[in-house]
This record gives sequence, structure tokens and C-alpha cells, in this order.
Amino acid sequence: MVSELPSNVYFIDMRAKRVEDAIKRRLAKLIDESGVMDVVSPGDLVAVKTHFGTPGNDRHLRPQHLRVVVEKVKEAGGIPFVTETTGLGLASARGNAVKAYWTAVHHGFTSETLGAPVIIADGLKGLSGVVVEVDGARLKRVELAQAIAEADALISVAHAKGHPRSGFGGALKNISVGCLTKRGKAEIHMAKKPSIDPEKCTNCGKCIKFCPVGAIIVDARTQKPKIVEEKCIKGCGCWDVCPAGAITPWPELHHPTNAELGVRIADAALAVIRHLRGKVSFLNLAYEITPHCDCFEYGDVPMVPDIGILASRDPVAIDKASIDLINQARGIPGTAAEEVDALEPGVDKFYALKNWKPFRRFLPQGGPQWRPMLEAAVRLGIGRMEYRLIRV
Repeated sequence: MVSELPSNVYFIDMRAKRVEDAIKRRLAKLIDESGVMDVVSPGDLVAVKTHFGTPGNDRHLRPQHLRVVVEKVKEAGGIPFVTETTGLGLASARGNAVKAYWTAVHHGFTSETLGAPVIIADGLKGLSGVVVEVDGARLKRVELAQAIAEADALISVAHAKGHPRSGFGGALKNISVGCLTKRGKAEIHMAKKPSIDPEKCTNCGKCIKFCPVGAIIVDARTQKPKIVEEKCIKGCGCWDVCPAGAITPWPELHHPTNAELGVRIADAALAVIRHLRGKVSFLNLAYEITPHCDCFEYGDVPMVPDIGILASRDPVAIDKASIDLINQARGIPGTAAEEVDALEPGVDKFYALKNWKPFRRFLPQGGPQWRPMLEAAVRLGIGRMEYRLIRV
């Protein structure tokens, strides 16, 4: 049961005026004083869950900061592995384990730089997982990535930044969407399964060869491909491979509101935490704070100056503290913050991005909304929005 007292969130800023202030040194001290390694027992296989970025987007975390986390896991007696899952859709830039692994390598996340093996948690095509039951507001069954399900503990190392739908990407999103298979991700993102318009279909057959579960067959009546709804697992991205655009496009598969997405993110986060028996801790690295998530194949300039690094056992509190610190900062001129009139301290910079040109297509779903996600997590007992910020 969640305590009624505010949760502790520990924090270091990014300033460094002498050798002793070097971020790696202060990060090590933050980890020690916050107690985030208390979830690690000697001999535990510990998933250090992060995001390696996407080809074309260089606004990702620093591998050397992950190395500090890895070394602290070892000090606690754990056996660390650094992990991520494949992206939604097999044809996407990180759609299979090979592409996801080489993305990690190209961005400097290797066993040599990290001091631990890099493991893509959901298998070669993102379909290897374990279904667990959860009493979520929407989700009752969640498919965890295989390596996440088999881990003994998890340290979330998330990049704090914006997102066009959930509003904010941090601890909750890292352990929910980021810890699931393609089937699991689909249940969070998609309101329905795709279908094929026979009038647009040119009968090229690419979708039939593409589907990894054999859910696309030739319709005896039309002699054109059709999707067998009972076999379709939704998240493979067949819409990306159709040259004629005959398959329901990705924007039409979303839930009608972004608030609904936030509720489902919270449900999945609960599934991960419950499955790991609460042996989960969180670090949010609030630098290179872009308007969008690391899944984008480009990286805009940061909206605000680098904020710092936060640590907590409470994913809701750490996300709320991260959002508050970012919103309290003055926006940087010449960035998205200026383009949406969100330069002043105190303005909700993430929600203001609903008017940012690249995000306007999400306005019908309500624009970027972080609050429903956090509120849903509070209702599930995952954490509290009230926090005590402790500067280390």
C-alpha cells in the first residue's frame, strides 16, 4: 500500500565547476544516497532498462552515465544486463532485435562501454514474452518481454523528454511500453486491428509474406489478401509495407483520446512492478529535453537547459518532479518552447506543444497529456504525485 507521506525524490543538477562536480561522480553519490540499489539482492539478474535512441535521433542518453548505474548494480551484488525492446512494427527503424542492437552500437551502447551485456529483451522479432495478469483499469493481461519477465530486479534509466501523445516520457513510460513485446505495445497504443481495403489492394502479396503469424490470407471471394482478425496480433506494422496504402494507416488505429493511452501505460507499469515483486527503482536523466520521444527518427534542439538527474523508488513522484523542474525552467529562445509561447517559467511546456506544428495532427486526440497517465498510476497505487525533493 502506498504511503500517505510524500515520496522522496533525490536530485542533482548538471552544474560542474570543479573535478569533484563531474556528473559521473555526483551520479554515483546520488545512487548511493537515494537507496535505489536497495532493490538489488546478491546474485540477482538485474535489468538496467533504458532507450538506445533511434537512427537519425542523437538526443539520447550518455552511455557513460549508464556505466555508472551498471557499476553500482555490481557493487550491490547484482548481475546487470542493459536492455531495451524492439519498436512497434517489424518494418520500423528498431523493428527487430538486429536493428535494435545495431542502433545501440551506433549510439555507443556496447558491452565495452557499459560494462555489461546488451540484451534485446523481447526476442528476434519482438514476439518473445510472458503473459501476466493484472487488475488494471483497462488491461487485464499484459505481455512482458521475456528478459524483463525473467529478471530478478529492474533499474529504470529513462530519458526525461516530451511525447506527442502521453505528454511526457520518463519512468512510467520506460517500464510500461518499453518493457513489453509487440503484442503488449499494441494493446497500449491501438484501439483496433488493421484491415485491408480490396478496392485499393493491387494484389502484390507483400503483406502475406510479411505477416509473422500467418494472419493475412487470400480471400476466396475477392481473391485478394484479407486479415484474419482472430489471428492478427496487431503490432507488427503491416500498414508500413503496403505500397498501395490499402491497409488501415497507423494514425487511424490509435485510441480516440491520448488520455486513454495514459491509462493503459499505467496499467502496464503496474504489471511490470507487480511481476518483479516491487524490486524496481527509477532514475530520470533530465537533459537534452526535446519536445518528442527518442523513438522519432530526428532530434530537435532541447526546449530548456539541462535540468539534472533524479532518483526515486516511486515512478509517479519522479515523473512529477521531473515535469515540475522542466516547467519551472525558462525556455530556450529559438526552440519549440518559443514557437508555442512557453518560454516563461511555470508554463506547462509539454501540454503547450499541442500547438507545435509537428504535433498538431494529434490535436483530435487531445494533444500531449501527461496528467491522465500520472493520475491513473496514482489510482492503481503505483505511487504518489506528492514528493519531497532532496538535493544531493
